[in-house]
Amino acid sequence: MSDIDVIIPHDDQTERAVLGAILLDPSVVDLVINILKPEDFYNIKHKIIYEAIIELSEKGEIPSFLIVKNYLDSKGKLETVGGEGYLALVLNDAAPSSTVETVAKQVKEKAIVRNLIQIAQNIIQKSKQYKDVNELIEEAESQIFKINEERTISHYYELKDVIKDTLNIINELSKKETVVTGIPSGFYDLDRLTTGFHPGDLVIIAARPAMGKTSFALSILHNVSVVEKYPAVFFSLEMSKEQIAMRLLSLEAKVPLKKVRSGFLSSEEMEKLAEVSVELSSAPIFIDDTASLSILDLRAKARRLKKEKDIQLIIVDYLQLMRSHRRTENRQQEVAEISRGLKAIAKELSIPVLALAQLSRQAELRSDKRPQLADLRESGCLTGDTLIIDADTGILKPIKEMIDKQFYTLSMDKNLKIRKSFVSKVFYSGKKVVYLLKTKSGREIKASANHPFYKIDGWYRLDKLKVGDKIAVPRIINTGSGGNLDEKEIILLAHLIGDGCILPRQPYHYTSKDIENINIVADIAKKLFDIKPRIIKQNSWFHVYFPSPYKLTKGKKHPITLWFEKLGIKRAHSFEKEIPEIIFSLSKDNIALFLKHLWATDGCIYFNRKSGIVSIYYSTTSRKLAYQIYHLLLRFGILPRIKVSQKERYRPSFNIYIYGSRDQSIFLEEIGCFGKKCNDSDKILNLLKDKKRNPNVDTIPREVWNLYIKRFKEIYGISWREFSKKLGISYYSSNLFKYSISREKLLKIAHILSAIELHQLATSDIFWDEIVEIRKLGEEDVYDMTVEETHNFIANDIIVHNSIEQDADLVMFIHRPEYYKKNPTPEEEGLAEIIIAKQRNGPTGVVNLAFIKDITRFENLAKSDYEDTTQTDDIIDEPPFEIEEVSDNLDLLEFDEDIADL
Repeated sequence: MSDIDVIIPHDDQTERAVLGAILLDPSVVDLVINILKPEDFYNIKHKIIYEAIIELSEKGEIPSFLIVKNYLDSKGKLETVGGEGYLALVLNDAAPSSTVETVAKQVKEKAIVRNLIQIAQNIIQKSKQYKDVNELIEEAESQIFKINEERTISHYYELKDVIKDTLNIINELSKKETVVTGIPSGFYDLDRLTTGFHPGDLVIIAARPAMGKTSFALSILHNVSVVEKYPAVFFSLEMSKEQIAMRLLSLEAKVPLKKVRSGFLSSEEMEKLAEVSVELSSAPIFIDDTASLSILDLRAKARRLKKEKDIQLIIVDYLQLMRSHRRTENRQQEVAEISRGLKAIAKELSIPVLALAQLSRQAELRSDKRPQLADLRESGCLTGDTLIIDADTGILKPIKEMIDKQFYTLSMDKNLKIRKSFVSKVFYSGKKVVYLLKTKSGREIKASANHPFYKIDGWYRLDKLKVGDKIAVPRIINTGSGGNLDEKEIILLAHLIGDGCILPRQPYHYTSKDIENINIVADIAKKLFDIKPRIIKQNSWFHVYFPSPYKLTKGKKHPITLWFEKLGIKRAHSFEKEIPEIIFSLSKDNIALFLKHLWATDGCIYFNRKSGIVSIYYSTTSRKLAYQIYHLLLRFGILPRIKVSQKERYRPSFNIYIYGSRDQSIFLEEIGCFGKKCNDSDKILNLLKDKKRNPNVDTIPREVWNLYIKRFKEIYGISWREFSKKLGISYYSSNLFKYSISREKLLKIAHILSAIELHQLATSDIFWDEIVEIRKLGEEDVYDMTVEETHNFIANDIIVHNSIEQDADLVMFIHRPEYYKKNPTPEEEGLAEIIIAKQRNGPTGVVNLAFIKDITRFENLAKSDYEDTTQTDDIIDEPPFEIEEVSDNLDLLEFDEDIADL
């Protein structure tokens, strides 16, 4: 007998009623989709029918009875659901359109109950073998919380109703005799700027250690609950309830905190503490000092306090010490999850939530120590010249040129595949110290110390990486191809970029030893521009000159000049040459055509008959051109390597090598070559096909043994000796874990152990590139962007993490200038700047407060004039502090959690 002996709740007729309603009246499908998912149907037949309805709806087709029947038939699923006869039964049981929402909710309720039963059964089984009761409780909470999230049904409201309610709110606010319409902080200038803390708002108060963020929060708590008598709760994850009480007593009695803690107090000070303790005891303040609080715990406690005590404010100290209710890839995502949870609590309970946050050390590395929004971002930042891919066009753009734009880029999904992802925001992050990271294949990127890169076991900040580590880079890139360029233009462009001389105040010409190159360039120039080319031989070289077909005057340019301007190409020396944007937007076939003719200039395809070595490479003195060629080769799944060489008194040469029979074969088959360099290409290709491929380049890092294989082997229940036998290798226990694994071998292991994770690694779009250099450069302007869902993107052909947007409505930083100065001025002593860096519904600015260090209390510098509405209006028009109007494109909040400070 099972631990829970129950009948699984379901109702086939109710399920048929919903499906029948859709088949009878397809206009209700959107209503039902908003409530039900395929897994909400208990009957497998109904699940298949509903999946077909959803698939048809996504294609824009009407899911009528006949269309659904034919669709199921085309998918070979009609008989599985009982044929046309069962569909007729479903149609016969259809609920009226007017009741379909109610019936759909009945199906949803039964699905929720089934899920709860399943969770209960899982809990019972795990309870028998539990090791950590807290972990068991958290897992149960997490599963129930997930069900609660999934049962939420979104609603819409007519604007006329929203406007009516909003006008009522505004009318009530207009009756107040103060500018503060929310809960006042007690700091006059701050409240003038924010109009108080408002229901549903998430407020972030962030600072570096020793700035006094807890003291500021407790000062607000004192003003809100002791002075104004608003019920509030203080969740302290860092300090005990006794420490919080000591601080409140100290700031209220104005007795130095050091004395309160030590107990060395005068009788007068003891009397003061006794007096204020009476007032503090009557204040509606609630303290919870649970360490390592999860968002689920906080939600449950806040709900109860709202119901029992009608709390009006929540303060959390501090955000980075909280735990999420679900597993995340890294700490940054966990903090983002927590902040979203806090915002959800604020909205649900309709009260403001103040969350303290620890800033990274990034601010202290700048000459101006004042915090910026960028200091709250864990993902770090990239320099402005970092190239980002527009996935729809294939064009590469510097990140600084994409500020405030939304587009699709390429990123790595959870299955380690490269796919399109939506970029919701690109933003400037200030100035930061950056480092140059170089890989063995020649890829380079400049990033801040805290920017994460992906290793096989997760995301690592740059300052946690070292030479020899292997990071994820794309091994293939697929993008859109919206560009259009005539094939003749593509060919001519490739040759002129390679060996052309198109410079101001010089005769335009092209040079080559290969007469085939000369002839095709001359022929195309004539056809495109009506030029009569002149071919001149000089020793073993040929030159073709391009005289203008018409007389050039001040307002009349050479046709090649006009062509270059149209394509956005600079007339440049060889070391400054680059490939125009349009080439990156071409189809794969046309990119192949471009590379084929570019290789005919400074490329090499050579077979050494003595050694049997095949060499395929391209040389250029243009660094940018080299990295552009590198990127274009990735479109074919070719993994090139850039090597730099330099002779004395010469410019450095950037050489793009293609190694290995696999990549060399792809190059010759899909790109090919033109001219004399193709003479031996067929022989070389045949040789490469017969050549044994080296599997030791594109491999999976050796960490895979301990991270995955060992665990799956234990689950599978076989010894290493038996494992080696199945794999077909000799068993050497000391050597087994020393080496990386080829994709082919890992795929075989995946089949042996039936491990989907190993299969994903073996078939991924990722190349694990070795770091060969990390070097500090200096301070530069930096940028970052937010990618929805995957939270990473390809930058300079390297996979990097992104910034995750948060839901904060108000972000305040605390900055005390005296802390960073040996000899602060009298004006700076005891001064605290409250920097409002972001306010969703108001201006930004700076408010000055007094910080009394001995009692860790913040106080006003200005006199209250709340009650004088005339003065208030004057102050709003001409405030005593500098106000910067908020823009529509303010950076949303991202957190920068500094592990060393936790």
